Amino acid sequence: MGVPMTAIAERYFAFHGRLARLPFFIRNLYLGIAAAVLFIVSIPLFANGGLWWWLGILYVIALLVLIGGGVVSLMVRRLHDLGLSGYHAIWVGAAQGIWNFLADAPPKVMLLGLPLAAICFWVTFWPGNKEANRFGGVPD
Repeated sequence: MGVPMTAIAERYFAFHGRLARLPFFIRNLYLGIAAAVLFIVSIPLFANGGLWWWLGILYVIALLVLIGGGVVSLMVRRLHDLGLSGYHAIWVGAAQGIWNFLADAPPKVMLLGLPLAAICFWVTFWPGNKEANRFGGVPD
């Protein structure tokens, strides 16, 4: 049978424990695919106008909150695996947001954002603590 909703909620919306590199990468990938599909599903709501358009706006806002919560949860647990507090997600998220903005800039401006891109790669690919730390035991 399928995975229970409580297990999905625990995987994507828990803020305790640790998350290793590969599960972090895969869950972010799954979250991105789910977000793309759910946002594509909202397109017909905007085609009709009127009340449907407003329902589309509410749907997109709810999705942004839901997907954002999942991304923050994954980031906090990944930082826990690196031995850092979840509060570090604030500056890591800011670096990622600025890098996403600068990635569409002209090449000379994009070069200024390379240190920010390095932060994103560091969080994703740097190995976590091998031993148990203050955030829990060794992740799966």
